Amino acid sequence: MATNNSITYIKDFFDRHNGLQRSNRFTVSFINLPGLLQPPDNTEINPISVTIGARAIDGVADGLAGYGAGRTVPRSQKFPQGLMMSFPITTDHFITSFFDRWFNSLYSGGRQRGNLSQAFQVGFYDELVANTQMKVSLLDLNGDPTYTFTFFEIYPVETLPIELSMLKQNEYSVYSVLMLFRDFTFVKGF
Repeated sequence: MATNNSITYIKDFFDRHNGLQRSNRFTVSFINLPGLLQPPDNTEINPISVTIGARAIDGVADGLAGYGAGRTVPRSQKFPQGLMMSFPITTDHFITSFFDRWFNSLYSGGRQRGNLSQAFQVGFYDELVANTQMKVSLLDLNGDPTYTFTFFEIYPVETLPIELSMLKQNEYSVYSVLMLFRDFTFVKGF
């Protein structure tokens, strides 16, 4: 099929597909957080950016003889880069404390729990991860959800360094956290 690169064709293409998705139009919500993580007073978790990582299909060689490298058969999928979120750090350190509690509920040493005799305590997966979900809803220009990613069995695994510097005036601190998940769906609406 021949492509037409005229301005009219390009404009019609975007009109037929309801325009472009703006990268700054999204909301984030968590479902089934463990009890100790429920934000007080319905405080919202508002990241300034969300980066949804790669998706990859793993394959296994089928073992058939032939020329070249042979072929692989899809056998599983993985999400090697997870999902990265960045938040502005407020003076009360709400988001820093929220994720610190989440990390500690999954795994923390004795100093974090105040019990040095039992340094390594791991929570139960079923209680802390199995039912936890996160929704990232993409919004149109009116603020209505167009499509929603729902991530299942999501939990934090890493934070990026928090930069403090006397060289940067009038900038706020940023907290970035990497989340891993088992699976996701991408559906129309919310």
